[in-house]
Order: sequence, then C-alpha cells, then structure tokens
Amino acid sequence: MSSNTQPIIGYLLKCYPRFSETFILNEILELERQGVKLHIFSILQPQDHKCHADVAKVKAQVTYIPSLVPAFTFKSLFLLLIAHWQLFWQSPRRYLKTLQFFRDRPEKKRWKQFHQAGYMALELQKLELAFFQTHFANVPASVAELVYRFSNIPYSIFAHAKDIYLTKPEILDRKIASAKFVLTCTGFNHQYLQSISTSKTPIHLSYHGLDLTKFSPQCDRQKSNNDLPLILSVGRFCEKKGFAYLIQACHLLKQKGYQFRCQIVGYGELQPQMEQAIEQLQLQEVITLGGKLTQDKLIEIYRQADIFVLPCQISENGDRDGIPNVLLEAMAMEIPVISTPISGIVELIEDRKTGLLVQQKDSQGIANAIEELINNPELRQQLQQAGRIKVAQQFSLAENIKEIKTLLVKAWEESVISNQLSVKSYSTLALHTDKA
Repeated sequence: MSSNTQPIIGYLLKCYPRFSETFILNEILELERQGVKLHIFSILQPQDHKCHADVAKVKAQVTYIPSLVPAFTFKSLFLLLIAHWQLFWQSPRRYLKTLQFFRDRPEKKRWKQFHQAGYMALELQKLELAFFQTHFANVPASVAELVYRFSNIPYSIFAHAKDIYLTKPEILDRKIASAKFVLTCTGFNHQYLQSISTSKTPIHLSYHGLDLTKFSPQCDRQKSNNDLPLILSVGRFCEKKGFAYLIQACHLLKQKGYQFRCQIVGYGELQPQMEQAIEQLQLQEVITLGGKLTQDKLIEIYRQADIFVLPCQISENGDRDGIPNVLLEAMAMEIPVISTPISGIVELIEDRKTGLLVQQKDSQGIANAIEELINNPELRQQLQQAGRIKVAQQFSLAENIKEIKTLLVKAWEESVISNQLSVKSYSTLALHTDKA
C-alpha cells in the first residue's frame, strides 16, 4: 500500500459523463467538495459530446476501460491481453476461479465484462486503490463482482430503479452478497432489496440530494407568450414516464376551453409516438417537445413554469422510477408538482401537502389536478412553500453526501488495514518457510 493515507475511492460507471445522470455528477462534485479524492472508471466511451457545464468542475481522473466492441482495435486487444496475462501470473488459482465463477453465472455470458473487469482489477492495483463504488446493480455491478474476484479489492453498489426491478432477484441477491455494502435511493427500494437479500451485507437508504443554492426560486417568474400558464414536464421519452397521459390530459383541458402552454423537455425512443399523438389531437400550438438541455438551461425554464407534471407509471416489463430528480428540482424551485403514488414518489410527495398525487395512467385525474391548480392560487402557494421545505429538510445534497462519504472512507480504511494484515501474514509465512 502507498504511504499516502488520504483515501482515493474508485468510481465505476457504465458511461461517463452521461447527460441524463446529473444525480451522479452532483454526487461526484459534492464528494470532492467534502475532500474525497476519486478516480472514475467508465465501461463505455461517451457517444454524446453534449454535456453539462459542471462536468468541467470534476477533478477526478477518468480511465476509459478498453473494449473490443463495438469498435475493435489492436491497441485495445493488446491492453486487455497484457492485463489478463499479468493477473494470471500473479495468481493462477485466483484467475481460474474467477473464470469459473464467470462461466457458472446464470446470466448471458458477456465476455466483454470479463475482459474489462480484468483490466480494471490491474489498474486498481497499479493506482493502489483500496476500495471502489459502482453505480447501478446491473452491468456495472456485474463487472464489479468480477473485479473483486480478480483483485480482492472490495466494492459497494449504489442501486437505483431499472437496475433493481429488471434484474432477477437471485442474481441481485448474489451481487449484494459480494458487496461491502449497498446504497439505494428510496425507502421502497430499500425494503425490496432487504426482502430478497439472504446475506449480511448492510443495505442503506441514501436519497439523492439537490444543491439548493443552484435550484432556488426567483421572486418574479419569467413569463412570456401573453402570460399563459406553463405546464412543464422533464424526463426521458420512455414508457415509465407516462407522457402519453399528460398529452391526453392537455387534450381534455383544451376541450374545456382552458388556455395554457405545455412543454415536455427530454429525448428518447418514444418521441415519434408523442409527436404523432400531439398532431392527432391537434395540440401543436399547445404542446412543445424540447430536446436535451443542460442543467443551466433547464433552470431557466423552471423559472417560467407554473405547474410541473410527471405522470410516472410502472411499465409492462416492471421498470419504474425511484424518486425522479426532476421532481426534487421543481419543488426546490417552488413549482407545485403533480405526480403518481408509485415506488418512492410517495416519500417525497404527500398528497395535498407537498404536491398532488393522481393514480398512474389516469389522464382525467391529471387534467383535474392541473385544473384545480390553475383555479386555486392559494393551494398553489401552499404547495410551492411546502415543497421546497420538504426538499431542504430531507434532500439536501451536502447532508446526504456526508453520510455516503462516511461509509466510503470507513470501507476504505478497513480495506487498507485488511490488506496490511494480509501482507504482514504473507511475509511472516515466507520468513518461516525460508528458515525451515
């Protein structure tokens, strides 16, 4: 181990930076503000060159793990082969046991994961990193458990939503068992993970935090377009966001004669279907679809919004949201919010106290809630104030990251001590052997 006692924590991500994962970016920046040094490992190279301005503030070095897909290069092949060759000669027995573990896993055999895990294991050793955390319990955690078996360097998992509910419970249980600890971002997730875990691995609730200095309301909202009420929604254009029901709700409101604007900011695979629905319902002058916006640009739109709607639903394959960060952002900006009582959303929104809740897949219910907020300024004001208070009290970025920092540093210290004891025991054994 290095004589440097300041912890450097590895961070394994599927892709860095990723435009939609602002919660990870915020976590990295806050850990660095609190004095934690990080080294980021990315399984994929980013394909989207558009990124948030705050990415430039990250101090951590980034290692992009070589891969043979989707683009084969001889350089990547050479780097992977050298890494695996070195791992094999370090400990043939450990290497072959890891290979056997990989072959015995019930998941589809993705050799890319095996190759990249070997490379990362060797890099962790070279950098003398004693602990690493991975975000998401699907592909990144699959790589992480192989890294651990190659190197004996412990890791933690931060599990979120899709990665939990689209992973078979027995596979998730295995990954939990090999981790030092697990974090998850909602109480709903926490209960589920505890219900399927058969190991003693600690599972901690850790809400995503928000920088309230950045997401702060302005006294005078920036209005335009003849001051028509602006209904805002933000998210990836996918089934679990329920945007189809918001579009239908806008149609119902228009039929009743309401004048308003609706802006849905995001991108994704369902954009053609959403555009078609808007055209069929003749809502082109009411609803606009925005593309990818940086956080700074999004904040400008928040300041124009009167109502925020996110009609989340459970998809047919079981995918669902945890607590969408955009709900935190809207509430911090003192925008009254409307959403659905699924997953962890009820931990943030208490109906008629910090927001309005309607049942999932209920266009009429969404329309009724929007109508009530348009017609009831007192309720709007009540929800605006209560929403920001809720976020400030329970979802402060600095406070929530402080708890993560404590767990990471403690795990790092325990790993350092364990490694030193292992080296000492090995040296003592070698000394006795030499004397014999």
